[in-house]
Amino acid sequence: MIGIQGKALVAIRFLRDLVVTGVAVCLLATLFAVTAAKAHERIPVKVGAYEYGVVYFYDDGKPRGMVLHLIRLLNDLQDEYVFELAETSSRRRYQAVTGGEVDLVLLESAQWEWRNLDVQFSKSIVQEKDLYLTLAGPDNTDALLSNVTNYPILCVLGFHYGFADFNADPEYLRQNFDVLLRYNEQEVLDGLLAGEAPIGIVSAGFLAARFVDYPSLRESLVISDQPDAVHDLVAVLSAGSSIPLERFNQLIAKLQSTGEVERLWQQLHIGLSG
Repeated sequence: MIGIQGKALVAIRFLRDLVVTGVAVCLLATLFAVTAAKAHERIPVKVGAYEYGVVYFYDDGKPRGMVLHLIRLLNDLQDEYVFELAETSSRRRYQAVTGGEVDLVLLESAQWEWRNLDVQFSKSIVQEKDLYLTLAGPDNTDALLSNVTNYPILCVLGFHYGFADFNADPEYLRQNFDVLLRYNEQEVLDGLLAGEAPIGIVSAGFLAARFVDYPSLRESLVISDQPDAVHDLVAVLSAGSSIPLERFNQLIAKLQSTGEVERLWQQLHIGLSG
């Protein structure tokens, strides 16, 4: 028969084995949890954005615009990728994409300076127009707007215009046209209102937003019936983008099928339609 001391040793061994087993189970559970978490960790996708119309802009010091709407919709749609905003500039965006600083830039035109670069283009997401503006007055504005390149034109540095075959090089523009380059569309509009040039070019989205903020502005401006250009805006992906082009196109198509993309885009243009 086992003595009291023997029974005590058996109990101690049993408790020790129980503790060891419990610790092992905990360690395994923790390992599996970490592995599962890593398996479901979202892949970061850096999205470049710069100030352009209602694509991306600041309001009361806070970033706004369609790019932020699309980032939110894309992140809500799936759990494989996490799309993150990465600000750039109109002139630096090409280097940002080709140099791998960002994975993609949203809402660009393939007609711009991307054509000879090692990049990929998504399917069309939305469409935007750039508009010729002049001041309302007794002058013959129809004649003015039908011969825009005969007059000084206010433009944004780094933007691409149809009248110049989308060549945004400042020297080319100055040598071949009478342009006054400004840093953003607000400066173009301010310059036009101040009489710095008889013609200015702004995007439809930008002008729509200004009409919402300042309804009386409509009476001061004449918009040409013929836009400078109509752009199919796409995403431009780097050659080594974290998200494959095919997968990105699938996500955009799914968002477009809900009608939410077009609804948000039209909402940002309501000042022109209303």
